[in-house]
Amino acid sequence: MIETKDSASSNESQWTEKEIKEELRRLFLGGDDWNKEACMGYFLKSCQRTNLDTKTTQTLAINLYHLFDELTVSDAKKFYYNECHAILSGRNHI
Repeated sequence: MIETKDSASSNESQWTEKEIKEELRRLFLGGDDWNKEACMGYFLKSCQRTNLDTKTTQTLAINLYHLFDELTVSDAKKFYYNECHAILSGRNHI
């Protein structure tokens, strides 16, 4: 979970957009114990939190599962880095 920096102090500061992006990159692309199952767990939890319907979640999960075989980790990272700003800023140009 991403929390505000220095959460132990009484004078909490907010994360900058750059810090959030760096933390997401670290968590999703360079974090500990990274594997396909962890990726699917994050994905499914995200679907639950956004209240996606079961059919949409199933379709997306199947597509994601197939991408594990179609894209190398390096290619997936490159795609993520290329699309990161657009995705996090809300622009959709995929």
